[in-house]
Amino acid sequence: MKWLNRAGHLSLMGFSVLIFFLCVQLGIGKPQSPGPGFMPLLAAVVLFCLSLATIIVESRGASEDEGGKSSLGLAELAKPACLVIALIGYAFLLNVLGYPVTTFLLLFALFSVTEPQHWRKNLLIAALVAVLSFLVFDKWLRVKLPDGIFLIGW
Repeated sequence: MKWLNRAGHLSLMGFSVLIFFLCVQLGIGKPQSPGPGFMPLLAAVVLFCLSLATIIVESRGASEDEGGKSSLGLAELAKPACLVIALIGYAFLLNVLGYPVTTFLLLFALFSVTEPQHWRKNLLIAALVAVLSFLVFDKWLRVKLPDGIFLIGW
């Protein structure tokens, strides 16, 4: 499955090149007065360099270890797939359910994927982080967060 790793890294490199050109069109400005595309441009450059470095390191390791066979089964893909599904669900449910409820559900799902045997602790930490982050952003920093159908806006 080394071809899958290379394909993933090459797709990340292509994505970073696309972001690079979109940032240039958006306007990057100068370091003294950065434009709206400045930080995404830096992130795209870092992503490109890290993906390239990973491909180089893996290709050197592959030439030394040609005899080893690695397989990527469904068990190894289950946790990353659950995390991606949870993030996609968060994006769709944020405006519907509101920030506090959706953030609580996302955090509980993420904690439960990593440590399923500690569900009480996961529940408590998810609730605390959701409430504290809501208070910090909505009350202290005055950022308008989605209230959702439950109209939780305190």
